[in-house]
Amino acid sequence: MVLLTNIITGKMIKKSIIIGMMCVSLVGFSQTQCEGKTKNNTQCKNITKKENSLCHNHDSNHKKKVKGETVICSGTTKNNTPCKNKTKDKSGKCHNHRD
Repeated sequence: MVLLTNIITGKMIKKSIIIGMMCVSLVGFSQTQCEGKTKNNTQCKNITKKENSLCHNHDSNHKKKVKGETVICSGTTKNNTPCKNKTKDKSGKCHNHRD
């Protein structure tokens, strides 16, 4: 009985490994290597998911995220001194002083 359960368990492990490998290979189809060229005229090594097959470095239509302006926190510490932390939050307060 012990030998039979070991054989069944071994087959289940093999099936699990095969199914896992198939899932990983399916995920790889949606990603391609960038078709852009580097300064040395070699193919770019970045991986992209975009339809035009260009990474963010070679895509002329790529837009960077606009980051907010960094300001010094307007909160006060327990010692009633101004907080020195910097924040990009629209409230003007750091993570310690936001509600």
